[in-house]
Amino acid sequence: MPKLVRRVLDNIGWTAKADLAAANLLDPAAGAGAFVVEAAVRLVKSLRHHGIEPKIKHLRERILAFELVADEAAKARQAVVDILVRLGLHQATARAAAAAWIKTADFLLAELEPQRFTHVAGNPPYVRWAKVPCTLRLAYERVLPDTVARGDLLLPFLDRAFFLLAQNGRCGFVCSDRWRYAVYARAFRAKWRDRIDFESKPAEEPTEAFDRHVYVYPDILTASLRSSPKPPSRPRRKQGETLRELGCTVRVGPALGLTRAFVVQPDETPVERELLHPWVDTDEVGTSEVAWRGQRVIVTSDADGNLIDLEAYPRLRAHLEKHRERLKRRYIVRQGAVWYRTIDRIVPEDWSAPKLLVPELAKVPRAVMDRSGAIPSHGIYCIFPPNGELEAIHDRLADGKLAEALAPIAPKVKGTYTRCYRKFLMQIRV
Repeated sequence: MPKLVRRVLDNIGWTAKADLAAANLLDPAAGAGAFVVEAAVRLVKSLRHHGIEPKIKHLRERILAFELVADEAAKARQAVVDILVRLGLHQATARAAAAAWIKTADFLLAELEPQRFTHVAGNPPYVRWAKVPCTLRLAYERVLPDTVARGDLLLPFLDRAFFLLAQNGRCGFVCSDRWRYAVYARAFRAKWRDRIDFESKPAEEPTEAFDRHVYVYPDILTASLRSSPKPPSRPRRKQGETLRELGCTVRVGPALGLTRAFVVQPDETPVERELLHPWVDTDEVGTSEVAWRGQRVIVTSDADGNLIDLEAYPRLRAHLEKHRERLKRRYIVRQGAVWYRTIDRIVPEDWSAPKLLVPELAKVPRAVMDRSGAIPSHGIYCIFPPNGELEAIHDRLADGKLAEALAPIAPKVKGTYTRCYRKFLMQIRV
């Protein structure tokens, strides 16, 4: 993922033109060394740019990386040696630098001095806490704060990275954005909200950042430690307002017309990849988070909502031809629509903003946060809060409060399931 690595290092200011002679960079999960190699190149060029010969005494303290897997750490060291030699350094200097920089150790268990690093960069692991090997999980739980020993492994990596940042230091990670909205990360967010400035941009090539499906596309997260506390936030809105008064918009997910023709399973890529976008179905919306299975929907419209030309997408054409007869029998086609369009035109940008997902039918109505830009099925209503108020409005609807608000006004199906229609959602007071 060279492109992502370069973007992250650019974002945090670890560049060849910057003066890195006294800077310190940490990579907490080095893997085979993608970040360390690029950081080393920039360090050597920076030293030379500022008139410093890159000898081991100038290199040793500049970079520190951790890798738990010995084979990966060895690959990273060799990659560093190779690049330093290509840059003109002596073989002995290159090997000494690689040995000093890359430690075969567990970052989460290492003893490190707080506020030591001016820069932190890397691609920390994305592993659900329950999937961490038992012995390792127990070791983590003995040394990590309770607020981060939960949810997924990214949380303690972020927490330690922020703890190790020097004043005005900058951290750049390629990582999932789940920590921004998941319930398990609430205490973590509260801890750092007034001490860290966050920036986040979608990674352009998510398949290069993760080796398996995760619910959200990865972010390029950039964070900087404040030199002074953040000023108090503005007062929260008063209670008892409707979603309309709060400035929310509510929309139902797009109808397709023939799900099997337009929704692709996780292990399939039958059409051009650029036409596929994450798709969330009702049974994936849990009580506190979305358990995405990796389904994607085929988008047959361009950014302006115009139907695309199948001649430009031969794989899509071949896929849809298999369903042509059933697609042509749909009502919209009998009324004159082109045979391969979805009932509702899908424009991914319409669903990209942070939103709350509410299944249309539910025994217990619930609202779950989603920042992924996933496109919901027609059985899901989406609440789009005003900018920056996703968590505040989610808090008003969480822990059964949405069910309580809907109970007096929303109809029941067979006395069991609540219908969470848009008109009822807009009326509730929270």
